[in-house]
Amino acid sequence: MMNSNEVLADFQFLGSRVGGMQLETRRINARGQAELFFDFDYKVSEIEEDSCFRGSLSFIVQVKAKVKNRILYKINLEMEGIFAGSTEKLSREKFKQMLEINGLITLLHISRAYLISVTAQSGIQPPLRIPMVNVLKMRENKNK
Repeated sequence: MMNSNEVLADFQFLGSRVGGMQLETRRINARGQAELFFDFDYKVSEIEEDSCFRGSLSFIVQVKAKVKNRILYKINLEMEGIFAGSTEKLSREKFKQMLEINGLITLLHISRAYLISVTAQSGIQPPLRIPMVNVLKMRENKNK
């Protein structure tokens, strides 16, 4: 066994919350498999520095499900997270980079689990599963 102090990362997840959630479903008479359309975005709200870095990040997911060009449901989710980093071992720029990569991946997984649960409990079958997202590409596109 390894001592946790030897392997803990310099970047830590402190917590998350749902900043906003909208789910709109419609009854339609069309049959067939729903086609899903996803839009993703994120925003770094703030980075504070005192004894450690603290950063706030929001991951935004918008989904439309259509059957034969008719909207079956729409979802807008904003998942917020707070992260901390060592000021002794990380520069402000490195912390921001970790926030945009590691933090985003963390919120993506939390959002995926949340939406599976919410859509299943809302009667959407099969429940919505966010696809795998290339976070590096997403960050690159955002910073263009």
